[in-house]
Parts: sequence; C-alpha cells; structure tokens
Amino acid sequence: MSLADEHEVDVEFYHRDGTIYVDTRTSAPEQLLVLLDGLGLERHDCEGEIWHQVPDRMDEIAMKDMADRAAWVLTRHGYQVSVDAGLFGGTAYRAALAASPADRPSSAPAAPAPSASRPRRTR
Repeated sequence: MSLADEHEVDVEFYHRDGTIYVDTRTSAPEQLLVLLDGLGLERHDCEGEIWHQVPDRMDEIAMKDMADRAAWVLTRHGYQVSVDAGLFGGTAYRAALAASPADRPSSAPAAPAPSASRPRRTR
C-alpha cells in the first residue's frame, strides 16, 4: 500500500531525508505517471514500485515552484493531491527566498481573469 493510498488521495507530496517524493496510488494509471514525468519529476521503478521525486539538483525555491505547478496541473486534471504541510517554509527555503532576486518569476500559473462576457445592467 502506498502513502497516497493510506491518505486516500491520488498523489501525495512528502519529504524524507531532504528529498521530496511524489507518491501515487498503487493502481495509478499510466496517464498520471506520464503527466508527472512531463512536469519534470524523476520517475523511479524498483522491484515493481514506482515513485517520482523532485530532482535534487533544484534549489528550494525551484522545488516549491515545481510542486505548486504540479499540484495545480494535477487538480485541473481531476486528481486529488495532498502536499505535506511541512514540505516548504523551513529554514533552507526562507534562506533561499531571501537570497533570490525579488523579481524572480513564479512558474505557477496565474488565475484566469474573470469573464467579461456578462453585460452590466444599466437603468
């Protein structure tokens, strides 16, 4: 049983020993695994167990941006996603944030603008 199975979600983001893992349900469809591959997560397969992880070569800010983008894309595709509450915001993340340029673009997609198709009523 996977961690995602235990938490009754399709995808679980968590960390162990400084590595961020992305776990899927045991019966995850290949479509979901390919989607995670396409988001830049590294797929691992060992003795029939498949998991993904955020590449270790990324800095803390890039890891958070990737996780935010992945969670957004996955939920847009109808998957239930859980991100461990302690995953980001620790000392290393705050230090990386302080050292980064203030104008660093976020890779998380912007929310869509409200629809202007509805006309205003006038009296």
